[in-house]
Amino acid sequence: MSCFFDTDKNDCRRECCGCILTETLLVRGSMGPAGPTGAQGPAGQRGPTGPTGATGATGTGATGATGVTGPTGPTGATGATGTGATGATGPTGAMGATGATGPTGATGPTGVTGPTGATGPTGATGTGATGATGAAGATGPAGATGPTGATGATGATGTGATGVTGPTGVTGPTGATGAAGVTGPTGVTGATGVTGPTGATGPTGPTGPTGPTGVTGATGATGPTGATGPTGAAAETQALTAYSTPAAPVTGGQALIFDRTSTQIGSAISHADNSADIVISQPGNYVAIYNGTAYPQSNASLPETNLLAFTLNGTTLNGAATQHVFTTANETSAQSAAQAFTVTSVPATLQIVSTGGNFIYSNTALNVFKI
Repeated sequence: MSCFFDTDKNDCRRECCGCILTETLLVRGSMGPAGPTGAQGPAGQRGPTGPTGATGATGTGATGATGVTGPTGPTGATGATGTGATGATGPTGAMGATGATGPTGATGPTGVTGPTGATGPTGATGTGATGATGAAGATGPAGATGPTGATGATGATGTGATGVTGPTGVTGPTGATGAAGVTGPTGVTGATGVTGPTGATGPTGPTGPTGPTGVTGATGATGPTGATGPTGAAAETQALTAYSTPAAPVTGGQALIFDRTSTQIGSAISHADNSADIVISQPGNYVAIYNGTAYPQSNASLPETNLLAFTLNGTTLNGAATQHVFTTANETSAQSAAQAFTVTSVPATLQIVSTGGNFIYSNTALNVFKI
């Protein structure tokens, strides 16, 4: 059970059994800070929007600062021993020398418990200023809309003024044209009226089509010849001669090999010794001239037809070739051929190819020029 103490009347209500109050001076603290906003009021009942909800209960403010201590009252009876927080442990002192152990004294008798002292009068109660009233609580939400009331009785029917005349309706379609009447006689021609003023000039019409070209006129006299311009720079000469002196067999379908290069002028035409390839590295127009001697091998099956032709990148150049038919084993043929051709893609490879059988060639030479 609880005991209540009325701080305004300094009175202990003895509404409990065994209530013992310690006469301690109670001092009201100074005004605390404003309390927090009160709780939101309850929602209004269903119906039209209700009035603003009542202000919520004043919140409990935090405990104010301790007021000024009143005068000390007489010392009351000793209350129960309170347990304070344990202080921080101090540093350990230096260990002293251990003293000699004294003899244990005899245990004395327990003393009689003294009577409890009378309760001292209650000290004056300090009155602190009343704390400020907490802020008003937030307005509660609007109540739900009430049900729609019953429909009122229908009023008497009033007679309205006559409305405005509506717009005219759409005109109906035109009726069919009647038959033409008989033409009347021509009337007498009236007198000619006065000539009216000339009208404004109309806009220019579009341009007509172009007429046919006229006859070409006679050629004019030839003008005098202009002065001769300066002579242009001489073109750079590009030429090469390759040859082979010792006799060498060539299988049908193979190119003749030239083992030496005697002359090379410029860099557009080149040849490597012991090669059948004449390499051309500049686009342009060229001329090739071949001379040499051919005869059949000792085991040839006569007669044999020998044919030499120029090829460019493996394709035969039409227009120049040399041919001879061998009918005896000791027969020889002096051969020559010339070919003009154009190179458009470089590098290009020129060769002279033997066909018709296996033959022996000697004293061969190939000259190539850029023109």
